[in-house]
Amino acid sequence: MPVQPTYPGVYVQEASSGVRTIAGVSTSITAFLGAAKRGPVNKATLILSYSDYERRFGGLSKTSEMSYAVRQFFLNGGSRAVVVRLARDPLAASRSLYIDKEEINASLLVTALDQGSEGNQIEIRVNYNTSNPGSSFNLIVNQTSPDNPGDSRTETFANVSMNSSDARYVVDVVERNSQLIRAERTASLAGLSTGSTLSGELGDVATLLDDTHNRFRVAVDGQDPITIQLNLPGDVTGTSNTPNARLTKLCSAIESQANGAFTCAKAGTRILITSATSGENSRVEVLPGVGNDAAARLKLGAELGGTQTDAVAAIRPREIPDHSSVTSGNLVDAEITSAPSLPTVQHSFRISLDGSVSDVVDIGVAALTGADHSARMTELASRIQAAVRSLRPAQPAYAGFTCSAIDGTTPATDRRLVFSPGSRGSSSSIVITEVAGDALASRLKLLPSTGAVSEPAKDVMLQGGIELAITDATAYNVFVGSRANREGIYALESVDLFNILCLPGIEDGGILMEAEAYCRERRAFLIADAPLMSKTPTAMAATMAGADLPKSDHAAVYFPWIKISDPLNGGALRTTAPSGTMAGLYARMDANRGVWKAPAGTEASLTGVRGLDYTLTDRENGVLNPLAVNCLRIFPDSGAVSWGARTLKGDDRAASEWKYIPVRRTALFIEESLYQGLKWVVFEPNDEPLWAQIRLNVGSFMNNLFRQGAFQGVKKDDAYFVKCDKETTTQNDINLGIVNIWVGFAPLKPAEFVILYLQQMTGQIQV
Repeated sequence: MPVQPTYPGVYVQEASSGVRTIAGVSTSITAFLGAAKRGPVNKATLILSYSDYERRFGGLSKTSEMSYAVRQFFLNGGSRAVVVRLARDPLAASRSLYIDKEEINASLLVTALDQGSEGNQIEIRVNYNTSNPGSSFNLIVNQTSPDNPGDSRTETFANVSMNSSDARYVVDVVERNSQLIRAERTASLAGLSTGSTLSGELGDVATLLDDTHNRFRVAVDGQDPITIQLNLPGDVTGTSNTPNARLTKLCSAIESQANGAFTCAKAGTRILITSATSGENSRVEVLPGVGNDAAARLKLGAELGGTQTDAVAAIRPREIPDHSSVTSGNLVDAEITSAPSLPTVQHSFRISLDGSVSDVVDIGVAALTGADHSARMTELASRIQAAVRSLRPAQPAYAGFTCSAIDGTTPATDRRLVFSPGSRGSSSSIVITEVAGDALASRLKLLPSTGAVSEPAKDVMLQGGIELAITDATAYNVFVGSRANREGIYALESVDLFNILCLPGIEDGGILMEAEAYCRERRAFLIADAPLMSKTPTAMAATMAGADLPKSDHAAVYFPWIKISDPLNGGALRTTAPSGTMAGLYARMDANRGVWKAPAGTEASLTGVRGLDYTLTDRENGVLNPLAVNCLRIFPDSGAVSWGARTLKGDDRAASEWKYIPVRRTALFIEESLYQGLKWVVFEPNDEPLWAQIRLNVGSFMNNLFRQGAFQGVKKDDAYFVKCDKETTTQNDINLGIVNIWVGFAPLKPAEFVILYLQQMTGQIQV
């Protein structure tokens, strides 16, 4: 904006130079379309290395020609690829996780992120070994590949919750972080009870609390915490001078400060704080007091020996054993205690984990001191767990052994013990037998004859993932697809730029015609593979005489197919399509010499190629080259090389000015660079100042290419021209809103034939 002088003095204003640098676009971003083991279907994905491809699309697959082509692309110098996985009628694998072992009440629906049969290799595990085992759970996802053991992935989502308002809500955590699955909560929220916090077993509270330990906080249903300030010793002075009475008085004192948000009651020798409301958000969390903390002394909190049970704990998926287990028969109180000590002749049994020698587990005869049946069950389970772990602490099966009590809804219903070794996998096992003269195993119903249930280690796998084979009859619909739905080649609509298109192994003429037309529209170049059945020069010449390959200057074909080492078959040779290898060669030559250098010659070595499906002679090469077939050759001093640089319009009889690949690709490079670099011109005033800027900027770009050796000539006037003035843009054009820019260049063409003249010199003869 012009300066508006208002006072005498010096004003400074910056003026634009009018230079808008035009940068050359990339020339070797390669798009690959084809089948893959996994990955999103009909979605273009940027890949920067073959490791990226392995992570996202599963690496090599014997049924995926594209997987080998992408690998060859990066081996030969490629650096950026866009991969589109195609599949025929794919469905994603899924599996419901249930609240109960009978699989009646659903909890979560887990669905593979990627459609197709590979999702059937996803295993789901669930355990409650969390920071808050009473409410949260861990979800573990494993994916393996039978044909490639190295292609495996594991994801762990720890401390997740079924509460949709929780920061660790399982559905949201999986959505944000998983590359394998999506989760959907399917459990009904109807009938959810209240959340609660249960302290650990307490001694006499009068000895636990004092004036420096008399404060803690209680957060109910996610609301701001309530500070509980205890008045000692009054709040622990019971109606009788007993520990039970003092604990009862303490619970009453705590509840009196709740303002109706929660209740507090004595549960045996524990404190039970329960939310006053029910539903999904019902939960109670005890936090340390700000100074004079009493929560640790009272064992309130999951990390301090207590248990926090949110209402949504009732709809968690049950633990899915990736180990074996033994579940006892239903136990009534009389079977675990006897007035209330265990009988002196019933205190041991034998256990063998993972096939080890059977050991005697002795839990002693001390009385179970829990105030009720549930507490005594928990105490018994804890005693058994400690005894087993002490037997062989160096072995994971014993060190990680767990014994837990299942507490049913009714005191006499479904009270069981569950034994599980700490090992994982198919070798995990557990065997319980009696000790001679000791009937504890029978008394606790741990034997099959007493109703015990033994479960072997098992996997829970997703299922139902399918994709049909792409046949010759269905390939067209899969590869071309719907443009409106961005399917097949039109999935590339979401990509701003790609330069090369490869359809590894595709021979269908209809698909290749559509692909060539799309490349022409997007200023890209198609690398086609010769038909695999055209194994000889004669057969290839017949193919060129037909209509299966597009006679286009936006495409090239290479013959024959190549042979590479197959990592999935012990390094044995595999015959594969050459398009991916050639795309990598294009990228390497572009980076080293420029897009104007033909991707052919002794410099154009093919990395990873150990042989060709047909070995050509010079004469056979001489038959195919004039037909626009680019031959791959093996020479003793150079190995496998590309020995042709013609487009499919390069038949000598066509006499096309776009006969050579580097000429067409140089033009595409200039077109795309100017297309991207001149967008600023739109809506500018259409007159000489604009035209001068255009000449300056386009001229600078073309001159830079000239200095790099992209054009013929020793002077720039011989190499290129840029014209934009009143001769190219008439008044009528101006009235129509049109500015015409003429750019010409003298392309470099490859020295395809080198002719050497040699003659013998005759010595001087004096006459």
